Amino acid sequence: MSKLIAVLFAIIAYTLTNQIILETAKLFSDVFISLLKLISVPLVFFSIVSTISALKDSSEIKSLLRWVVFYTLLTTIIAASIALVLYLLINPKISTSDTMEKVNINNYNYLSHLKSLVPSNFIQVFLENNIIGSAFIAFLVGFAIIALPQEKQHILQQVFSALFDMLLKIVQMLLTFIPVAMWSFITCFLYDLKSSNEFYSLLWYFVCIMSANLIQAFVVLPALMWYKGISSIHTLKGVMPALILAFFSKSSSATLPTTIECAYSKLNIPKKLSSFVLPICTTINMNACAAFIIITVLFVSETNGYIFSLGEMFKWILLATAAAVGNAGVPMGCYFMATSYLVAMNIPVHIMGLILPIYGVIDMFETAINVWSDICIVQVINKKYNKI
Repeated sequence: MSKLIAVLFAIIAYTLTNQIILETAKLFSDVFISLLKLISVPLVFFSIVSTISALKDSSEIKSLLRWVVFYTLLTTIIAASIALVLYLLINPKISTSDTMEKVNINNYNYLSHLKSLVPSNFIQVFLENNIIGSAFIAFLVGFAIIALPQEKQHILQQVFSALFDMLLKIVQMLLTFIPVAMWSFITCFLYDLKSSNEFYSLLWYFVCIMSANLIQAFVVLPALMWYKGISSIHTLKGVMPALILAFFSKSSSATLPTTIECAYSKLNIPKKLSSFVLPICTTINMNACAAFIIITVLFVSETNGYIFSLGEMFKWILLATAAAVGNAGVPMGCYFMATSYLVAMNIPVHIMGLILPIYGVIDMFETAINVWSDICIVQVINKKYNKI
Protein backbone atom coordinates (compact mmCIF):
# COMPACT_ATOMS: atom_id res chain seq x y z
CA MET A 1 0.00 0.00 0.00
CA SER A 2 2.81 2.43 0.88
CA LYS A 3 4.40 1.82 -2.53
CA LEU A 4 1.12 2.57 -4.29
CA ILE A 5 0.78 5.79 -2.31
CA ALA A 6 4.35 6.73 -3.30
CA VAL A 7 3.48 6.21 -6.99
CA LEU A 8 0.32 8.33 -6.65
CA PHE A 9 2.20 11.14 -4.91
CA ALA A 10 4.90 11.02 -7.61
CA ILE A 11 2.23 11.44 -10.31
CA ILE A 12 0.67 14.33 -8.36
CA ALA A 13 4.10 15.96 -7.93
CA TYR A 14 4.69 15.64 -11.67
CA THR A 15 1.35 17.23 -12.59
CA LEU A 16 2.02 20.19 -10.28
CA THR A 17 5.24 21.01 -12.20
CA ASN A 18 6.62 22.84 -9.18
CA GLN A 19 10.37 23.50 -9.11
CA ILE A 20 10.55 23.27 -5.31
CA ILE A 21 8.94 19.81 -5.38
CA LEU A 22 11.41 18.70 -8.06
CA GLU A 23 14.39 19.99 -6.05
CA THR A 24 13.05 18.22 -2.94
CA ALA A 25 12.70 14.98 -4.89
CA LYS A 26 16.26 15.35 -6.18
CA LEU A 27 17.50 15.97 -2.63
CA PHE A 28 15.84 12.80 -1.27
CA SER A 29 17.05 10.87 -4.30
CA ASP A 30 20.66 12.03 -3.85
CA VAL A 31 20.61 11.26 -0.10
CA PHE A 32 19.25 7.76 -0.68
CA ILE A 33 21.86 7.10 -3.37
CA SER A 34 24.59 8.31 -1.01
CA LEU A 35 23.36 5.85 1.63
CA LEU A 36 23.40 3.07 -0.95
CA LYS A 37 26.97 4.00 -1.88
CA LEU A 38 27.85 3.81 1.80
CA ILE A 39 26.88 0.14 2.05
CA SER A 40 27.17 -1.11 -1.56
CA VAL A 41 30.71 -2.50 -1.67
CA PRO A 42 30.82 -3.66 2.00
CA LEU A 43 27.47 -5.43 1.45
CA VAL A 44 28.82 -7.45 -1.47
CA PHE A 45 32.10 -8.17 0.37
CA PHE A 46 30.65 -9.33 3.70
CA SER A 47 27.78 -11.27 2.11
CA ILE A 48 30.21 -13.40 0.07
CA VAL A 49 32.74 -13.86 2.90
CA SER A 50 30.11 -14.78 5.51
CA THR A 51 28.48 -17.26 3.13
CA ILE A 52 31.71 -19.05 2.19
CA SER A 53 33.18 -19.02 5.71
CA ALA A 54 30.02 -20.67 7.07
CA LEU A 55 30.77 -23.81 5.06
CA LYS A 56 31.95 -26.66 7.27
CA ASP A 57 34.71 -29.23 6.95
CA SER A 58 35.02 -33.09 7.21
CA SER A 59 35.40 -35.74 4.53
CA GLU A 60 31.75 -36.67 3.91
CA ILE A 61 30.65 -33.05 4.27
CA LYS A 62 33.39 -32.00 1.84
CA SER A 63 32.12 -34.51 -0.71
CA LEU A 64 28.52 -33.32 -0.37
CA LEU A 65 29.68 -29.73 -0.34
CA ARG A 66 31.55 -30.18 -3.63
CA TRP A 67 28.37 -31.46 -5.25
CA VAL A 68 26.28 -28.65 -3.81
CA VAL A 69 28.73 -25.97 -4.93
CA PHE A 70 29.15 -27.58 -8.38
CA TYR A 71 25.43 -27.81 -9.15
CA THR A 72 24.72 -24.44 -7.56
CA LEU A 73 27.33 -22.69 -9.71
CA LEU A 74 26.33 -24.70 -12.80
CA THR A 75 22.63 -23.84 -12.60
CA THR A 76 23.27 -20.22 -11.58
CA ILE A 77 25.73 -19.62 -14.43
CA ILE A 78 23.24 -21.17 -16.87
CA ALA A 79 20.47 -18.91 -15.49
CA ALA A 80 22.66 -15.81 -15.92
CA SER A 81 23.69 -16.92 -19.43
CA ILE A 82 20.07 -17.44 -20.52
CA ALA A 83 19.22 -14.01 -19.10
CA LEU A 84 22.03 -12.40 -21.10
CA VAL A 85 20.98 -14.10 -24.34
CA LEU A 86 17.36 -13.02 -23.86
CA TYR A 87 18.45 -9.48 -23.02
CA LEU A 88 20.43 -9.29 -26.27
CA LEU A 89 17.50 -10.71 -28.26
CA ILE A 90 14.72 -8.64 -26.68
CA ASN A 91 16.87 -5.50 -26.21
CA PRO A 92 14.51 -3.81 -23.73
CA LYS A 93 16.67 -0.77 -22.95
CA ILE A 94 15.07 2.67 -23.16
CA SER A 95 16.30 4.61 -26.17
CA THR A 96 18.24 7.65 -25.00
CA SER A 97 17.96 10.98 -26.77
CA ASP A 98 20.55 12.17 -29.25
CA THR A 99 21.55 15.04 -26.96
CA MET A 100 22.43 12.72 -24.10
CA GLU A 101 26.13 12.20 -23.63
CA LYS A 102 27.11 8.62 -24.33
CA VAL A 103 29.63 7.05 -22.01
CA ASN A 104 31.37 4.24 -23.85
CA ILE A 105 32.99 1.81 -21.45
CA ASN A 106 35.05 0.48 -24.34
CA ASN A 107 36.96 3.78 -24.37
CA TYR A 108 38.75 2.60 -21.26
CA ASN A 109 41.76 0.34 -21.48
CA TYR A 110 40.13 -3.09 -21.23
CA LEU A 111 43.31 -4.82 -20.07
CA SER A 112 43.60 -2.31 -17.23
CA HIS A 113 39.97 -2.98 -16.39
CA LEU A 114 40.66 -6.73 -16.21
CA LYS A 115 43.69 -6.01 -14.08
CA SER A 116 41.34 -4.59 -11.43
CA LEU A 117 40.13 -8.15 -10.86
CA VAL A 118 43.35 -8.67 -8.90
CA PRO A 119 43.67 -5.55 -6.70
CA SER A 120 46.96 -4.73 -5.02
CA ASN A 121 45.45 -3.10 -1.95
CA PHE A 122 42.73 -4.35 0.42
CA ILE A 123 41.58 -0.84 1.37
CA GLN A 124 41.79 0.75 -2.06
CA VAL A 125 38.96 -1.34 -3.54
CA PHE A 126 36.58 0.09 -0.91
CA LEU A 127 37.82 3.65 -1.38
CA GLU A 128 37.33 3.38 -5.15
CA ASN A 129 34.01 1.46 -4.96
CA ASN A 130 35.68 -1.31 -6.96
CA ILE A 131 32.93 -3.93 -6.86
CA ILE A 132 34.88 -6.47 -8.93
CA GLY A 133 37.98 -6.18 -6.77
CA SER A 134 35.94 -6.49 -3.58
CA ALA A 135 34.24 -9.66 -4.86
CA PHE A 136 37.65 -11.14 -5.70
CA ILE A 137 39.00 -10.35 -2.22
CA ALA A 138 35.80 -11.73 -0.66
CA PHE A 139 36.26 -15.11 -2.36
CA LEU A 140 39.96 -15.09 -1.44
CA VAL A 141 39.23 -14.35 2.24
CA GLY A 142 36.28 -16.77 2.40
CA PHE A 143 38.18 -19.76 1.04
CA ALA A 144 41.20 -18.92 3.20
CA ILE A 145 38.98 -18.97 6.31
CA ILE A 146 37.57 -22.46 5.62
CA ALA A 147 41.14 -23.72 5.17
CA LEU A 148 42.04 -22.66 8.73
CA PRO A 149 41.80 -24.89 11.83
CA GLN A 150 38.26 -25.30 13.15
CA GLU A 151 38.57 -22.94 16.13
CA LYS A 152 40.08 -20.08 14.12
CA GLN A 153 37.58 -20.69 11.34
CA HIS A 154 34.72 -20.43 13.84
CA ILE A 155 36.03 -17.16 15.33
CA LEU A 156 36.48 -15.46 11.95
CA GLN A 157 33.15 -16.76 10.69
CA GLN A 158 31.44 -15.27 13.74
CA VAL A 159 33.19 -11.93 13.18
CA PHE A 160 32.30 -11.67 9.48
CA SER A 161 28.79 -12.96 10.13
CA ALA A 162 28.28 -10.29 12.81
CA LEU A 163 29.56 -7.57 10.49
CA PHE A 164 27.27 -8.83 7.75
CA ASP A 165 24.30 -8.86 10.16
CA MET A 166 25.15 -5.27 11.07
CA LEU A 167 24.96 -4.29 7.39
CA LEU A 168 21.66 -6.13 7.07
CA LYS A 169 20.32 -4.02 9.93
CA ILE A 170 21.33 -0.92 7.98
CA VAL A 171 19.57 -2.36 4.92
CA GLN A 172 16.44 -2.96 7.00
CA MET A 173 16.58 0.64 8.19
CA LEU A 174 16.87 1.82 4.58
CA LEU A 175 13.88 -0.32 3.65
CA THR A 176 11.71 1.81 5.92
CA PHE A 177 12.51 4.80 3.68
CA ILE A 178 11.73 2.93 0.44
CA PRO A 179 8.37 4.71 -0.11
CA VAL A 180 10.07 8.14 0.13
CA ALA A 181 12.93 7.00 -2.10
CA MET A 182 10.45 5.52 -4.55
CA TRP A 183 8.52 8.81 -4.65
CA SER A 184 11.70 10.78 -5.32
CA PHE A 185 12.99 8.39 -8.00
CA ILE A 186 9.69 8.30 -9.89
CA THR A 187 9.15 12.07 -9.59
CA CYS A 188 12.62 12.79 -10.99
CA PHE A 189 12.14 10.22 -13.72
CA LEU A 190 8.75 11.63 -14.76
CA TYR A 191 10.25 15.11 -15.06
CA ASP A 192 12.95 13.69 -17.34
CA LEU A 193 10.49 11.55 -19.29
CA LYS A 194 10.74 12.11 -23.03
CA SER A 195 8.14 9.76 -24.48
CA SER A 196 5.95 6.73 -23.80
CA ASN A 197 8.78 4.48 -25.08
CA GLU A 198 10.10 4.39 -21.51
CA PHE A 199 7.03 2.54 -20.24
CA TYR A 200 7.05 0.28 -23.29
CA SER A 201 10.69 -0.58 -22.56
CA LEU A 202 9.88 -1.35 -18.91
CA LEU A 203 7.26 -3.83 -20.14
CA TRP A 204 9.86 -5.58 -22.29
CA TYR A 205 12.28 -5.51 -19.35
CA PHE A 206 9.66 -7.36 -17.28
CA VAL A 207 9.07 -9.85 -20.13
CA CYS A 208 12.83 -10.39 -20.40
CA ILE A 209 13.24 -11.26 -16.70
CA MET A 210 10.14 -13.46 -16.54
CA SER A 211 11.11 -15.34 -19.72
CA ALA A 212 14.61 -16.05 -18.38
CA ASN A 213 13.18 -17.34 -15.09
CA LEU A 214 10.50 -19.50 -16.73
CA ILE A 215 13.02 -21.08 -19.12
CA GLN A 216 15.25 -21.88 -16.15
CA ALA A 217 12.32 -23.35 -14.17
CA PHE A 218 10.57 -25.36 -16.88
CA VAL A 219 13.38 -26.24 -19.31
CA VAL A 220 16.86 -26.16 -17.75
CA LEU A 221 16.15 -27.67 -14.31
CA PRO A 222 13.80 -30.43 -15.61
CA ALA A 223 16.42 -31.23 -18.28
CA LEU A 224 19.06 -31.66 -15.57
CA MET A 225 16.82 -34.07 -13.65
CA TRP A 226 15.86 -35.93 -16.83
CA TYR A 227 19.58 -36.37 -17.61
CA LYS A 228 20.03 -37.89 -14.14
CA GLY A 229 16.99 -40.17 -14.59
CA ILE A 230 14.71 -38.26 -12.21
CA SER A 231 11.05 -37.49 -12.89
CA SER A 232 10.46 -33.73 -12.82
CA ILE A 233 6.66 -34.24 -12.74
CA HIS A 234 6.87 -36.45 -9.64
CA THR A 235 9.26 -33.98 -8.02
CA LEU A 236 7.01 -31.03 -8.81
CA LYS A 237 3.94 -32.75 -7.32
CA GLY A 238 5.87 -33.65 -4.18
CA VAL A 239 7.11 -30.15 -3.44
CA MET A 240 4.08 -28.15 -4.57
CA PRO A 241 3.21 -27.05 -0.98
CA ALA A 242 6.72 -25.61 -0.56
CA LEU A 243 6.57 -23.81 -3.92
CA ILE A 244 3.18 -22.27 -3.12
CA LEU A 245 4.44 -21.10 0.26
CA ALA A 246 7.61 -19.68 -1.33
CA PHE A 247 5.54 -17.83 -3.94
CA PHE A 248 3.30 -16.07 -1.44
CA SER A 249 5.82 -15.60 1.39
CA LYS A 250 8.62 -14.34 -0.92
CA SER A 251 11.08 -15.94 1.52
CA SER A 252 13.01 -19.12 0.76
CA SER A 253 14.31 -19.11 4.35
CA ALA A 254 10.79 -19.08 5.80
CA THR A 255 9.88 -21.87 3.37
CA LEU A 256 12.87 -24.03 4.36
CA PRO A 257 11.11 -26.21 7.02
CA THR A 258 8.31 -27.01 4.54
CA THR A 259 10.86 -27.69 1.79
CA ILE A 260 12.77 -30.16 4.00
CA GLU A 261 9.54 -31.88 5.05
CA CYS A 262 8.38 -32.25 1.42
CA ALA A 263 11.77 -33.62 0.38
CA TYR A 264 11.66 -36.18 3.20
CA SER A 265 8.02 -37.29 3.17
CA LYS A 266 7.10 -36.87 -0.52
CA LEU A 267 10.39 -37.48 -2.33
CA ASN A 268 11.91 -39.99 0.14
CA ILE A 269 15.15 -38.04 0.44
CA PRO A 270 16.94 -38.96 3.71
CA LYS A 271 16.56 -36.24 6.33
CA LYS A 272 20.30 -36.34 6.95
CA LEU A 273 20.86 -35.35 3.34
CA SER A 274 18.03 -32.85 2.90
CA SER A 275 18.77 -31.17 6.24
CA PHE A 276 22.35 -30.55 5.12
CA VAL A 277 21.93 -29.73 1.42
CA LEU A 278 18.76 -27.62 1.45
CA PRO A 279 19.93 -25.02 4.03
CA ILE A 280 23.12 -24.49 2.02
CA CYS A 281 21.11 -24.22 -1.22
CA THR A 282 18.75 -21.76 0.45
CA THR A 283 21.79 -19.62 1.25
CA ILE A 284 23.81 -19.79 -1.99
CA ASN A 285 21.58 -21.22 -4.74
CA MET A 286 19.64 -18.31 -6.27
CA ASN A 287 19.21 -18.90 -9.99
CA ALA A 288 16.47 -16.31 -10.43
CA CYS A 289 18.48 -13.69 -8.57
CA ALA A 290 21.37 -14.03 -11.03
CA ALA A 291 18.99 -13.50 -13.95
CA PHE A 292 17.47 -10.42 -12.31
CA ILE A 293 20.85 -8.88 -11.49
CA ILE A 294 22.42 -9.22 -14.94
CA ILE A 295 19.32 -8.02 -16.82
CA THR A 296 18.72 -5.12 -14.43
CA VAL A 297 22.35 -3.92 -14.41
CA LEU A 298 22.57 -4.01 -18.21
CA PHE A 299 19.12 -2.44 -18.65
CA VAL A 300 19.71 0.48 -16.28
CA SER A 301 23.31 1.01 -17.45
CA GLU A 302 22.53 1.06 -21.17
CA THR A 303 19.45 3.21 -20.60
CA ASN A 304 21.80 5.77 -19.02
CA GLY A 305 24.07 5.71 -22.06
CA TYR A 306 26.68 3.19 -20.95
CA ILE A 307 27.82 0.87 -23.71
CA PHE A 308 29.17 -2.61 -22.94
CA SER A 309 31.22 -4.76 -25.28
CA LEU A 310 30.13 -8.36 -25.73
CA GLY A 311 33.13 -9.49 -23.67
CA GLU A 312 32.13 -7.23 -20.79
CA MET A 313 28.58 -8.58 -20.94
CA PHE A 314 29.90 -12.12 -20.56
CA LYS A 315 31.98 -10.93 -17.60
CA TRP A 316 28.70 -9.91 -15.99
CA ILE A 317 27.61 -13.56 -16.04
CA LEU A 318 30.32 -14.25 -13.46
CA LEU A 319 29.56 -11.08 -11.49
CA ALA A 320 25.83 -11.85 -11.39
CA THR A 321 26.62 -15.41 -10.29
CA ALA A 322 28.91 -14.15 -7.51
CA ALA A 323 26.27 -11.67 -6.36
CA ALA A 324 23.55 -14.34 -6.39
CA VAL A 325 25.71 -16.75 -4.37
CA GLY A 326 26.43 -14.08 -1.78
CA ASN A 327 23.01 -12.47 -1.88
CA ALA A 328 21.45 -11.60 1.46
CA GLY A 329 18.42 -13.68 2.38
CA VAL A 330 16.30 -10.62 3.14
CA PRO A 331 13.29 -9.07 1.40
CA MET A 332 14.37 -7.31 -1.81
CA GLY A 333 17.87 -8.80 -1.49
CA CYS A 334 18.33 -9.10 -5.29
CA TYR A 335 17.02 -5.58 -5.78
CA PHE A 336 19.53 -4.17 -3.32
CA MET A 337 22.37 -6.23 -4.78
CA ALA A 338 21.66 -5.00 -8.32
CA THR A 339 21.37 -1.43 -7.03
CA SER A 340 24.69 -1.83 -5.18
CA TYR A 341 26.43 -2.78 -8.42
CA LEU A 342 24.92 0.21 -10.22
CA VAL A 343 25.84 2.62 -7.43
CA ALA A 344 29.39 1.28 -7.31
CA MET A 345 29.66 1.95 -11.07
CA ASN A 346 28.38 5.53 -10.54
CA ILE A 347 25.35 4.88 -12.77
CA PRO A 348 22.17 6.89 -12.03
CA VAL A 349 19.60 4.60 -10.42
CA HIS A 350 16.39 6.62 -10.82
CA ILE A 351 14.99 3.92 -13.11
CA MET A 352 15.19 1.50 -10.17
CA GLY A 353 12.33 3.54 -8.71
CA LEU A 354 10.14 2.51 -11.65
CA ILE A 355 11.25 -1.10 -11.36
CA LEU A 356 10.35 -1.13 -7.67
CA PRO A 357 6.53 -1.34 -8.12
CA ILE A 358 6.82 -4.45 -10.34
CA TYR A 359 9.59 -6.03 -8.28
CA GLY A 360 7.02 -7.44 -5.83
CA VAL A 361 5.64 -9.66 -8.62
CA ILE A 362 9.13 -10.57 -9.84
CA ASP A 363 10.17 -11.44 -6.28
CA MET A 364 7.30 -13.92 -5.88
CA PHE A 365 8.35 -15.86 -8.98
CA GLU A 366 12.05 -15.55 -8.10
CA THR A 367 11.55 -17.09 -4.64
CA ALA A 368 9.50 -20.00 -5.97
CA ILE A 369 12.05 -20.68 -8.73
CA ASN A 370 14.94 -20.53 -6.26
CA VAL A 371 13.21 -23.11 -4.03
CA TRP A 372 12.46 -25.26 -7.09
CA SER A 373 16.15 -25.12 -8.02
CA ASP A 374 17.08 -26.16 -4.44
CA ILE A 375 14.79 -29.19 -4.73
CA CYS A 376 16.20 -30.16 -8.13
CA ILE A 377 19.76 -30.00 -6.79
CA VAL A 378 18.96 -32.11 -3.70
CA GLN A 379 17.26 -34.66 -5.96
CA VAL A 380 20.33 -34.90 -8.19
CA ILE A 381 22.70 -35.16 -5.21
CA ASN A 382 20.47 -37.82 -3.60
CA LYS A 383 20.73 -39.87 -6.80
CA LYS A 384 24.55 -39.59 -6.72
CA TYR A 385 24.66 -40.25 -2.97
CA ASN A 386 22.70 -43.50 -3.32
CA LYS A 387 25.17 -44.80 -5.91
CA ILE A 388 28.11 -44.52 -3.48
